[in-house]
Amino acid sequence: MGQAAAMSLGLRASDVSGQKTVRASAVPVDATVGELVQGLLAKMGLNRNDVEGRPLNYYARLDREGRHLNGSEIVGDALKEGDEIVLTPNIDAGGHA
Repeated sequence: MGQAAAMSLGLRASDVSGQKTVRASAVPVDATVGELVQGLLAKMGLNRNDVEGRPLNYYARLDREGRHLNGSEIVGDALKEGDEIVLTPNIDAGGHA
């Protein structure tokens, strides 16, 4: 593996419905999962606000381990080449007064 390849990895990402899927190549291994998610939101054209205009927070679920990734995790520590992640919006139950 060359030096440049060691500094990045490739993965697939989809939204929770599975309708939008992208391949992300050259993801920096020193980026945080939160930074990765923000970049993928733009690339996938996912809504950043709900229907009432409130900001949506997205989380990444790693298919290989069946767990949600913490936004502060480092890509190179949490992900492997070819991993698949699913971006899921955090939906707060209940309403506001």
